[in-house]
Amino acid sequence: MKPALLVIDVQNEYFAPNGQWVLPDGETALSHIQALLTAARDTEIPIVHITHEELDPNSPIFQAGSHAVDMHPAIDVQPGEKLIKKHFPGSFTGTPLEAYLRQNNVDTVIISGFMTQMCCDTTTRQADERGLATLFASDATAARDLTLNGQIVPHQVIHEMTLAVMTQFAAVMTTGDIIKKLENE
Repeated sequence: MKPALLVIDVQNEYFAPNGQWVLPDGETALSHIQALLTAARDTEIPIVHITHEELDPNSPIFQAGSHAVDMHPAIDVQPGEKLIKKHFPGSFTGTPLEAYLRQNNVDTVIISGFMTQMCCDTTTRQADERGLATLFASDATAARDLTLNGQIVPHQVIHEMTLAVMTQFAAVMTTGDIIKKLENE
């Protein structure tokens, strides 16, 4: 296994007090993302930080140039770590991600970040389509409440349902289990 850690959309838009899409479990997931970053750095695997920015300059979320698109201050991009900006849910769409992974002989991606049901889900499916194995960090991802037919679907349900679906495309694992796997490779 030649893994890379993907840190997807850990941006201010998902955190209080200024985010428009505050994730109830965002802070907890953030602590697990930080643990994955430490483990990836310790085991010297490639790290790719991916941020989202809307193309529409009038977008109410992820607006270019806004504080919302800035990476969360707890995420410290270190020299040698790749930084990619995306404009669509999938981290491979219109970005150099696939080329970077191929150049580094990566065959496995570790998915962490936000949101479980959107960008993490889409990126996992795209990785599968490209023949990459995926470890999906169940506790280093988070979702938000959604509305269907006027009814709120709680973030915990969205998260759990997405994790269940992800088992079709990835090994869904806790951060602790992923770290053990990295240490034993």
